[in-house]
Amino acid sequence: MSRALPFVLLFSVLTLGGCSSLSSLNHDTTAVTGLDSKEAKEALRLARVLRDNSRLPGAYEIYERMDQRQQLKGVYLIEYASVAAQVRPPRETFALYNRARQELGGNLQAMPGDQRVALCSGLARARLAMGGAALAAKDFQCALEVEPENPQNLNGLGVALNIQGQNRAAREAFEKALTIDPSNVAATNNLALNWLQSGDSAKAIGLLTQPRESRDASLKLNLALAYVLDGHDDTARRVLLESIDPSYAEPILRDFQATRERIANGAPLASELLAASQRPLALAEQR
Repeated sequence: MSRALPFVLLFSVLTLGGCSSLSSLNHDTTAVTGLDSKEAKEALRLARVLRDNSRLPGAYEIYERMDQRQQLKGVYLIEYASVAAQVRPPRETFALYNRARQELGGNLQAMPGDQRVALCSGLARARLAMGGAALAAKDFQCALEVEPENPQNLNGLGVALNIQGQNRAAREAFEKALTIDPSNVAATNNLALNWLQSGDSAKAIGLLTQPRESRDASLKLNLALAYVLDGHDDTARRVLLESIDPSYAEPILRDFQATRERIANGAPLASELLAASQRPLALAEQR
């Protein structure tokens, strides 16, 4: 049996652990206060149940309907935005987070820590998805001032810095994220890309070959890319064939080889690697 897998997104913000913060503002999902009616309280409880069971489109519809009825205020808007971030375009998500910030007084530094982290990280992810890396970095730093050892936000900061060409600072953020959470696949992939951008395939290979609890398919894809860039095509092929059918592995290998050739002919390394990481390929993982 096989299942479809997306090609690795080395700079994917959606892999930074966004879902982990969905319920950070209400650990007791039965506690509902500050709503005007029994109907609104029941609707919110149902939305949270759906959210906590990963039924995000259904949860979003309930939050949206409550908002249309003007039943959501303040902190509940953050909940709504955190769910919207999983199913709606980043521009819509940004507008919801920004509206929540304004309703809560506008001054992020004056807010309780959990609200500040949720708003700053939510705004950062939306900005990054819209191409605003510089402002996203500031928002990630805002969240990290409250939770300096949050690996998802450290990884997000690293992505924002890397996009701006601040490779050393980005690398420090990725490395700190991995010190805190060695199994963080997104930070591992992003640090490997950082090393590849710096022209150091050996360090990328060393990072990606370390034993890890998670053997995410993206790690093997990135390892194969690193081997190809280092001139070891046969090793790259073996890595791919460990988990990918030959009918998929060979086209991927040719694609990586074409990337290497363009770089050798003068194409910018960073842009070629980013393009490779964003190119959708249909893969199959054998089970």
